Amino acid sequence: MHFPTTSKTLINHLPAGDEISWEQFFITYADPIRELGSLKGLTPDECDDLVQEVMCRFLRRSKTFRFDPSIARFRTFFSRIICGIIIDIKRRRPKISDIAEDFITQNASDQIQMPDEILDEALLIQWKRLVKDAIIAKLRRHVSPLHYSIFEMYALHNNSCSETAKFFGVSQARVYLIKNRCMKQLKKFYREAAESNPELELYPDEL
Repeated sequence: MHFPTTSKTLINHLPAGDEISWEQFFITYADPIRELGSLKGLTPDECDDLVQEVMCRFLRRSKTFRFDPSIARFRTFFSRIICGIIIDIKRRRPKISDIAEDFITQNASDQIQMPDEILDEALLIQWKRLVKDAIIAKLRRHVSPLHYSIFEMYALHNNSCSETAKFFGVSQARVYLIKNRCMKQLKKFYREAAESNPELELYPDEL
């Protein structure tokens, strides 16, 4: 599953220049980074720059970085990198006035010293969203096309049980049964993701 994982195996393979790990890392984090930049007021072009600069800076730091969840959360480490680069990008903008520049510089210094709680929380939200998308995609690969279509129409698209049953030509009891089986499988996948990535703070009840 491709979702923002803090898997020790993935993170600790990066310093060795593992191209597959780096490609997975880029695919996994590019969109969340871009969305976080937008949240902090960057333009679309600046968000593209943010993605590139975050990847480059993390690549340099990864040569000495070793992920150890007992010491620090990866997302806090990563959000600090993102925060620092957002500050750099904003500093490169044309100056509005000396007073405004002094204010930005002073606040930027404070933000560099402390993790940005907004970014940290937003990053967690993005991770959870991608985890859910990945788990649903995994379910689709593990059940029959008919069962997934019934589950999608009833549970994901919120159509009524009677509408779903009529559309697929099955009984309402069948729809209920398929939905319950699929939800049971989803929660199993979710628990597995939670156990392998405790930092993501996943709870099956969130599904």
